[in-house]
Amino acid sequence: MAVFGRTITASIVVLSGTAGLQTAMVSKAMAGGFSNPYQSTTAIGTAFAGASARSDDASFFYYNPATISGLQGRQTYFDVKGFAPVVEITPIEAVSPLGTSVTADGGSGNMTDIGIAPGSTTAVPLGNGLTFGFSMFSPVGAEVQTSQTWSGRYQLLRSHILDVNATGAVSWQATPWLALAAGIEVERMENLFEGSAFVPRGTRPPIETIGYLKGVGWAAGPIVGIVVTPTSTTRIGLSWKSGLTHSIDGKAGANLAGFQAIPARYDFDLPSSFSAGLEQKLTPDLRVFAEARWSEWSRFKGFDISFEDGRRNEVRPVNWRDTWLTAIGFGYKVSPSTELTAGVSYDMSASTNGSGASVSSDANKIMIGTGISFDAPNLGLITLSYAHIYLQDAAVNASSLTSGSFTGTLSGHLDIIGAGYTYKW
Repeated sequence: MAVFGRTITASIVVLSGTAGLQTAMVSKAMAGGFSNPYQSTTAIGTAFAGASARSDDASFFYYNPATISGLQGRQTYFDVKGFAPVVEITPIEAVSPLGTSVTADGGSGNMTDIGIAPGSTTAVPLGNGLTFGFSMFSPVGAEVQTSQTWSGRYQLLRSHILDVNATGAVSWQATPWLALAAGIEVERMENLFEGSAFVPRGTRPPIETIGYLKGVGWAAGPIVGIVVTPTSTTRIGLSWKSGLTHSIDGKAGANLAGFQAIPARYDFDLPSSFSAGLEQKLTPDLRVFAEARWSEWSRFKGFDISFEDGRRNEVRPVNWRDTWLTAIGFGYKVSPSTELTAGVSYDMSASTNGSGASVSSDANKIMIGTGISFDAPNLGLITLSYAHIYLQDAAVNASSLTSGSFTGTLSGHLDIIGAGYTYKW
């Protein structure tokens, strides 16, 4: 335990375990790293296949800003997605910071609840082949809460990660076969991590309480995209997003009378990414899609927390690798105004065995999506989709002086339903 003077900073214990555990395990359980790529109802309907190349509606701006050059006229895309996740951890062995076994205290229970996420993108032609796009998304987010008495409570009780991303870009139709785009994304992130910790009381036994770390940070970075149309039946999209570093300012404390919160700072690194997508028309009614996305998750090294009062930094390293997502899918027009879509994707794990000072497990994910798009006369384009994500069981393995040790298995799945609408104005 990290004791400073006569008190223990329970909040450090929380940050060490909770930040590492939630971000690496729970939010990541639903996507590579702790990103949230489920920003388009239309893209979900093909499990992201072709997302960097398609211009069916403005929602593909999130995956490649150059796709808005393929749109006609001014339009705004709105959608809402519903998420029904089940994510839980089953312990194998757990030891408290005091060295006692707590394995019998059991598993986490379902750590997630049903959630709803809206989104929107607007595309406006500017003339001379230029189109401006603007979107509001939440590409990183999780709300996780475990049983208060489970065996991993020294690593995690609650984690709240929420960001709001505003992205603006201009796409230029340089030639009939080439569109180029560039822009910037600005992001605000807020964090709250909680976990159990022991506070010494002189000659009396230590008391167990809840420590926390909370804070807010901002980040910004460039994005670029290209769409190449070598033939009337082929579209190829390439896009790149820079890595973002959120400088989080906040406080570390404990829910204990007389415990004064300590100003704290840390960086929260998000990866750069590169995507390549393909849309190929095989017949007037049949399209096939493909997608590959590389994410630089090795950029996320964990947490290095500094404190305003000058005490030594608390470091919780995480060792992740870069990841690939690959997807294939198709779209088939059953009528001139109605298209059915389907696809499957595989998203590889960012961690190999869940080891580290923090619980940093990740798992391979298989996503199956299906959708329908209907261009309603005098109303607009309506899209519905459904996807199921299967999370392969993953090892959980963490150990540190401040939070004890924990080994277990992470398992779960996610169901998504979405509805999108394009309004042309």
